Amino acid sequence: MRLAHDPVMRMLMKNFMDQEHETERKCSWMPATNITEDDQAFYLEMAVPGRSKEDFKINLEKDVLTISTERGKSEKSDEQKQSFRMREFGLRDFCRSFSLPEAVDTEAIKAEYMSGILMITIPKKEVVKNTKEIQVA
Repeated sequence: MRLAHDPVMRMLMKNFMDQEHETERKCSWMPATNITEDDQAFYLEMAVPGRSKEDFKINLEKDVLTISTERGKSEKSDEQKQSFRMREFGLRDFCRSFSLPEAVDTEAIKAEYMSGILMITIPKKEVVKNTKEIQVA
């Protein structure tokens, strides 16, 4: 039986493709991000100009740090009322997640927004190495 002619397979493929396009539409933009680290912490810098610190939602669930923005409906409708002669940029909502390693101190994560850059400091835990020398008898 050829899969292309199977109605169930066609339906499954159509649903899969529709979901993929919907995901692309929702996630059409993600801000540029730099991640650096030193002995004390990881540093995440995200380029998101034109925002205020109140626009950001930063959540930590298990070991996943999620950063998102969502403009209010009034902001969206005000923007739609404007008559643009030329438009090359706009404020887009986004949602971006990062998996954190086990060796971070989740209670001490700090975020700061300044000059269009969201800076998140993710301190590392001090790793205690339990080493023991075992004598051979």
